[in-house]
Amino acid sequence: MKLLFDSLDALLAELRDRKAEIVRVSPALELDRGPRTAGVPQLVSRVLVTAALDDHHWVEWRYWVGRGIADITPSGFQLPAALLTRRDRALAEVSRRVDEAGFRIREGILTHDQGVMDTFRL
Repeated sequence: MKLLFDSLDALLAELRDRKAEIVRVSPALELDRGPRTAGVPQLVSRVLVTAALDDHHWVEWRYWVGRGIADITPSGFQLPAALLTRRDRALAEVSRRVDEAGFRIREGILTHDQGVMDTFRL
């Protein structure tokens, strides 16, 4: 079961109370296309923070970085430069806060073994 938090401070306090040691911090992208975007592919960038509480429970907090029209290159969709810069700054700031709270940071995310995450890292 996933517990969602509205704030990073609340998530970190819960993890401290439960004596968690490892927190995962990862950028995540979602490709958004369809009626809302008039068919123009847009990328939604977030920073995800997840951690295990026990074998059946984990916590998650999401920081919305922004949305931008995807740059289309021969190798596929790319994050626009301005959004890439904002994502990198947000990732660094979130990682700094988690580190200062005394947790070990690992890359990646936790999700249910039957969960599907349609995200990728650029």
